[in-house]
Amino acid sequence: MKLHWADWNRACISAAVLLTLAWLAVFKIRHGFEEGVGWYLCLLPGAIFAAAISDPVQKVIPQSKPVMFDTLLISFNFLWYFVISYLPLKTYRFVSATLRKFYTGN
Repeated sequence: MKLHWADWNRACISAAVLLTLAWLAVFKIRHGFEEGVGWYLCLLPGAIFAAAISDPVQKVIPQSKPVMFDTLLISFNFLWYFVISYLPLKTYRFVSATLRKFYTGN
């Protein structure tokens, strides 16, 4: 029996897997300082936006620092990996449907 999953379901699963792998690569593998910063910014690009948003909030509510930054970091990076997983799926569906219509003449 074949599972018929929506594209957003597949993108959510792949985004969770990619985020987990990025998190493990950044925080569990030992790097030098410069390499660690490079890997951090390459694999978790949402950190830039999370820091920019959590700093003003921290000035207003000082107790929210660890929770706010971590929540924004995970959310922005999940959104990033969702987008880069969803776009190829939709592109593949569009191209395959277009080619199918072109070759069948419908």
